[in-house]
Amino acid sequence: MVAQEFPEDWEYSGGELEKTLKVRVTCPYCKHKFEVEIGESWYNIGFSINCPKCGRSFPINAYGEIIGVVGQK
Repeated sequence: MVAQEFPEDWEYSGGELEKTLKVRVTCPYCKHKFEVEIGESWYNIGFSINCPKCGRSFPINAYGEIIGVVGQK
């Protein structure tokens, strides 16, 4: 059995695993719509992603809509 490795900020999160969000994104440049899965903290800090169609970069939290949590019904 392999020991689970915890992120460096594990002790700051209260010992809870981070949620993985399912986000629907609209590229502000070419208007392409697509879905991604991203950690909640990365979404909250405005992590930049690239559009798979035009390749331009933009902050996910400015152009994304949370549509669910991965693994929850």
